[in-house]
Amino acid sequence: MLADLRVRNFRCIESAALDLDASLNVFTGANGAGKTSFLESIFFLGRGRSFRGSDNRILIGRQGTRVEIGGHVIESTGRVYLGVGIAAGGLDIHVAGHAGCGAADLAARFGIQAIDSEISDLAEGPPEPRRRLLDWGVFHVEPGYLNAWRIFRRALAQRNAALREQATDAVLRVWEAELAAAGTVVDDQRRRHAARLASEFQAVGRRLLDAEVSLTYLSGWNQEQTLAATLEANRDSDRLAGFTRAGPQRADLRCEINAEATRWRASKGQQKLLGAALVLAQVGLVAAGEDKRIALIVDEPAADLDGVRLAAFLAAIASAPAQVFMACISTAGLPFPDGGKLFHVEHGNAKALL
Repeated sequence: MLADLRVRNFRCIESAALDLDASLNVFTGANGAGKTSFLESIFFLGRGRSFRGSDNRILIGRQGTRVEIGGHVIESTGRVYLGVGIAAGGLDIHVAGHAGCGAADLAARFGIQAIDSEISDLAEGPPEPRRRLLDWGVFHVEPGYLNAWRIFRRALAQRNAALREQATDAVLRVWEAELAAAGTVVDDQRRRHAARLASEFQAVGRRLLDAEVSLTYLSGWNQEQTLAATLEANRDSDRLAGFTRAGPQRADLRCEINAEATRWRASKGQQKLLGAALVLAQVGLVAAGEDKRIALIVDEPAADLDGVRLAAFLAAIASAPAQVFMACISTAGLPFPDGGKLFHVEHGNAKALL
């Protein structure tokens, strides 16, 4: 869990120092006050990136040329400090007093997920966010996954470069061997985790939507062939395309409600709850696998939900094995559980009320 947060020059937040609750932290205030910026800074501390976009330059406030985010996480062995500096030249990440760390080092210490304003797109939008969600879970519960994923991504980049250069079959075979070996490991570990995730997703989805939901893992190539055979068979057509068209980089998760695809049949509220069910299912699995609470960002929980579904959503969040950070205009009329901390935000300043 995150015990405290220090932020400087992040968007509209000039300077902030907050002591946090282990279970629930709610940020209230008017639109544009900076509530979501606090959630975003917490997410950045666990991922080394924002959930609102990829251009870090827009995160730097007007008080300087650098952002500083830091905080202590509580582990079984004690308190560990995480720090991230953001500047035009890139990121500077410190973990437990060690400089030169990467985003994976943050993720290993401070697991965090987000149910944000774009969560309704998770279930039926482009596949990349679903792959990222899946990989986050596999990274936390499958030993050796990060190493296999890195080898796979390197071999994929090399094969794609060779394809663009119209390299010979002999050159492509070298990268295909490494790509197929690492990609098969990636796929096997994803598949195992996706099976567990599907079961958890069914339970959470039933609770949130009062309907039967399902989750199917799609590997990214025809499973009647091995990945090695697929790469060889596609070699000529991949040369024409200039990139590798089949493999784990094309994997996806397909969500359905009552055995029907959701894109055209689900309401905006149902799509939000489907995406939330995916995130909550992942949080539950990873928390159980690592025997610790996961941080969970929740932005404007009431948006697009009626009273019944909102109550079910907040109850699921309250029962999740997570340290929750939530932003909303007001808590009035929301069935929040007792306890936790309430922060009121104005002009980027957060004041603890409870």
